[in-house]
Amino acid sequence: MTLLSLLLSISISLLSPVAARTNLPPVAPGVFNASARIEINTTPALLWTAITNFTAYPEWNPFVRSAITTNPLGIPLPPSDQWPAENRRLLFRVQIPPLPLPVNASTPDNPAHSQTSFENITHVQPGLGRVAWKLLSVDLALEAERWTAVSVAASGKALYESREVYRGALAGVLEALYGEGLQEGFEGQAEALRRLLEGE
Repeated sequence: MTLLSLLLSISISLLSPVAARTNLPPVAPGVFNASARIEINTTPALLWTAITNFTAYPEWNPFVRSAITTNPLGIPLPPSDQWPAENRRLLFRVQIPPLPLPVNASTPDNPAHSQTSFENITHVQPGLGRVAWKLLSVDLALEAERWTAVSVAASGKALYESREVYRGALAGVLEALYGEGLQEGFEGQAEALRRLLEGE
């Protein structure tokens, strides 16, 4: 275990599992949201590593099939920089709805369900176990903000929570077209994380 992992584990463990029902910060309401919450029999430090190791997403993630950090111009950063840092950009390739589990890097996408998005990493808070990004859009017709959090559940297991709130004039259209598939994607990613970290 590295010193950073140890410190992260200690600081996240100090979050009271009884007093803190959620580690997600409060955000303004939107038109709709997609979310997931799951307890995983692992350490918070290992869970944090899994959710921030973007290059490994194709190995396990049925929803986010590719996550590449880039500079503001969309040019991919070197492999050593494929981790979240505030104001880096993220280029996602997702499956809505998600692919059936299990998946690995060789699992082909369903072209009919492939989408891409370009996001800005807004918060990286390892001491609090939180990371967030927002959709980069040319107008305000659609806004999306995703927070992901790691903490300790009352059971003593690691708690994974993730929520994306959608706002703007086009959010209702997005919900009608993709709302159910987005929710399935969040749930599929959470279950895939559990399987990954519990060795299934």
